[in-house]
Amino acid sequence: MSRIEQARARAGAAKRALAVGSAVAFAVTLLLARAAHPGHAAHAQTTSSAVTSTESDDGGSVTVVPQVSTHVS
Repeated sequence: MSRIEQARARAGAAKRALAVGSAVAFAVTLLLARAAHPGHAAHAQTTSSAVTSTESDDGGSVTVVPQVSTHVS
């Protein structure tokens, strides 16, 4: 085997090792990204009380402000 053939063999082995390493790094990155971001939005749960108004004794009206809370899970 000549020096040129040996160099080509080493270059081929290096290219294969680089390709395998790149594929493994890509797969690991893909799995880490999927674990960190599951890919679905959290569903918000909103609860509120009804707005009611009543007439006070002095003829004015009293309005109750709704209490709204949002919970994201």
